[in-house]
Amino acid sequence: MEINYSSEVLTSANYDYDGKTEDGREFTIHAFWDTWDDYTVDTIEWLNGAEGTDEEEDEIIEMFLEWMN
Repeated sequence: MEINYSSEVLTSANYDYDGKTEDGREFTIHAFWDTWDDYTVDTIEWLNGAEGTDEEEDEIIEMFLEWMN
């Protein structure tokens, strides 16, 4: 049996991206990338007790996907 270890191909990965709103609230984008769909956003995690609205999260996701895809 033989395995060609140099033939590996990256087909998907999880990434985290840190961000901050104009008023200083911090968040992390948990994103997924694959070769057939490019990037998708799994969740937005608000940090340090911050909270965001659904509209803010939609705006973050839209901005992220526009830049990444």
